[in-house]
Amino acid sequence: MSLTQPEPLDATALAAKAEEVRAYVVATRGGAPFLSAADGRLLVRWLESGISVARILAAVDEVAQKRRKKRSRGRLTLSACKRSIEGKTSQPHTPEATASLSGYADALRAMALSPQLEGARQRLLERITCLDGSKGPEHMATEAVTAVRSFQEAAWMQAQDEIASLRQEATEELSALKSVLTPQALEAAIDEVCRDIVRRRTPLVSASAVWDRVTTS
Repeated sequence: MSLTQPEPLDATALAAKAEEVRAYVVATRGGAPFLSAADGRLLVRWLESGISVARILAAVDEVAQKRRKKRSRGRLTLSACKRSIEGKTSQPHTPEATASLSGYADALRAMALSPQLEGARQRLLERITCLDGSKGPEHMATEAVTAVRSFQEAAWMQAQDEIASLRQEATEELSALKSVLTPQALEAAIDEVCRDIVRRRTPLVSASAVWDRVTTS
């Protein structure tokens, strides 16, 4: 957790930060477009204590990756990310964050990508390269992960043309859980794994990739 007393957030700023986290979590897991009451309270506590949006979303990616290795029965939640979020102490550095995101943009340009997503890549690059370093590393990191989410959402929409094959692949990955999940829970799990399959194609485009770069001194 943050060791310094953060500046109080006004209601507008708090709502904007919370909305970005909500949107990223929903894009990652699918399902209902809102957080549970417990997750909402936890998120407000984190934001009010000074934990950045980028840090929270990097932890969401970290937990999602662990879930990939050992498929879980329930939806991804912020509560499942608590240990990862509250255990992290790294912070973005200035001016290293600016240089790191410049290198990140170079890596994005070189990333192998479906031609159908080239427009999304260009929009992502534009947002990354136009970040204002004078606003501080936390701002840069949060704006970068917001741009990442927009790309991920575009990739998911593009993938709808292959949803049948994605669902088949996801169902095969979940075969060990089919006998223990209700039909509703299985459908939710298939949706989440389908989204995960699409994200795996561009691992560089993630909040965790951004966070790793801006916190490396």
